[in-house]
Formats: sequence, structure tokens, C-alpha cells
Amino acid sequence: MTTRGATLAALLATLARPTWWLLGLAGFLARGGILLFLLAIVTLPSPLALSNVVAPLLVPIVFGGFTPLLVALFVSGIVSLIAWILVGGWVGAATEIVLVRDARRAAAEEGLPVRRGDPSGHWLIGRVAIAHLLAHVPLVAVAAFGSVAIVNVAYVELTSPFEVVTPLPIRIVAGAAGPIAAIVVAWVVGELAGGLAARRIVLEDDSVLRAVRGGYTDLVTTPRSSTLPGLLTTLILAADLAAMLAAVDLSWTAARARLVEIPADPVAIGLALASFAASWFLALLVAGLIDAWRGVAMTFEAERRRVSAASTDGTYGASAHRRPGDWSAQDEGGSL
Repeated sequence: MTTRGATLAALLATLARPTWWLLGLAGFLARGGILLFLLAIVTLPSPLALSNVVAPLLVPIVFGGFTPLLVALFVSGIVSLIAWILVGGWVGAATEIVLVRDARRAAAEEGLPVRRGDPSGHWLIGRVAIAHLLAHVPLVAVAAFGSVAIVNVAYVELTSPFEVVTPLPIRIVAGAAGPIAAIVVAWVVGELAGGLAARRIVLEDDSVLRAVRGGYTDLVTTPRSSTLPGLLTTLILAADLAAMLAAVDLSWTAARARLVEIPADPVAIGLALASFAASWFLALLVAGLIDAWRGVAMTFEAERRRVSAASTDGTYGASAHRRPGDWSAQDEGGSL
């Protein structure tokens, strides 16, 4: 079986198991996907409204002082962010472990290459969560440097823009395309390395540091088999989310317009809200399906790659005896 075959087999297995879609959706939302769905229904403030909110907070800092309110807001924001990272990472790790183990059992049932035995380590959820965080250390460094350029572009666009016809977010993205692209690439690499590290921990009971180091090593030594399943499904997920969230935004805009109409039309309001609920549900469903496919594809490929590396004769499930054609009661087949 090839990498493409393992990825296709993962898609077929995922389509046949809707419970995996819920696992994939839970992990996706817990790790930050919920923000994407909120952005589809939240109206971003205008530069003037944003300045009215931010200016009172920045003035004390500019004049060298911190008010109790500003300190409380800063501390609460930091605590909330850390809590979200920890809780979201924990939930995401738990769903990922379940999905990896289910995918391994499904691969064995379908006759796909799977190693014998069922490794069971201790503190799996915590180790997987920490591995994902460590895999994103390069992202933190890239984001720290890139955010400086992004803030500079945003400051110029807010204070002395060259044109105001184009929406502000689009102007900022266009002006800071390089740093934003670098952050996106670092995030994708961290996601791939973290996923590979998680499978090393669950399937091989590796330590956290060894698993993260092995995940990045796999991206360098076997780039095609290590990146193809995760990268392909990530690109499909991004394209799907862009289309589905655009539909959610349109349906929410129509529903909001119906809600403020005078006189109100109950039938039109009901249809608009039903359309919004249906588009929202469909977007969640498809996001969970594709995210589950990504996890299963990476698991199938991890097992296929390890079985291939462990096979001395180059055939999956081959006999451990050295002479071609040997067979024994302990072996499942003969080598070719």
C-alpha cells in the first residue's frame, strides 16, 4: 500500500464511522476552531469604534502609569488565554488519542498494515498535549517577530492610510502578507510535527521530547509520506471552511436583516433562522468529518511507514524467516 492508498482508505473508513466526526469536531473546536465560527457571525468594529475602546486603555501606558482596571484586564486576559490553551489542549489530546486508537483497530479490521500489540502508556493525554505545545515553539518565535511587522502595518493603515475604500482587514493582510504567510507555514509545520509526535506517543509509547524530535525528523527524512496525508487534508479543511463559513455569514446576514424589519414577518424570520441553523450545522458537520479524516489518515500512514521499515523482506506481514516462502504456525504468511 502507498501513502495515497492509505489516505484514501482513511477517507472511506471515516465516512463509514460518523462517531469519528464528533471526535474530530470536538478536537477542532477545542484547539481554536470555535473562533473561526464566531468570526462568521461577529461584526468586526470599525477603526473609529476600535480606537474609542483602545484609547482609554493606552493613554495611561503612554504617560507611564497603570490603573488598577488596566492591570486587572491584563491579568485576566493572560489567565484566560493560558486556561484556554491548557483546557483546549487537554480536550484536543483526549479526542486525538481515542481517534488514533480507533483508527488503528479499524486498520487491523480492514486488513491494512498494522504492527502487532497494543501499546498502552501512562499519562497519555498530558504527554500528547505537551507534545503539541512543544511542537509549536517555532510558531511562537515566528509569530513574535512577525507580529511586529503586522502591528506596524496596522498602525500605518489606522493613522495615515493611502486609501480607505478597501476594508481595513484586507489592507492589513495585503501589507503584511510576508509575515502572515510565515506564521501560517510555521503553524502548519507545527501541526504536522505535533500530530506525528502524538502518534509516536500513543502507538510507540515514546517520551515527549523523543516524540517531538522524531516528528520533526520525519518531516525532514521522509517528507512525502510524513506530510502528504496531513497537508492534503489540512488544505481541504481550509478550503471547506472558507466556503462553509462564507455561507454561514450570508445566512446570518439575511437572518439579522429579517429580525430588524418593521413590521416583522414571522414566516420570513423563521425561514431565515432555519437557513442559518442549517448552514451552521452543515459547516460543523463537514469540519468534523475532514478533521477526523486528517487524524485517521496520519494514523494509517504512521502504521504503514513503521510496518514497512520493520519488514526485512519488503512485504507487509511477511514471514520473519529468512528463506523466501517459509511458513510457520506463528507467522501469518510467507515472504515474497
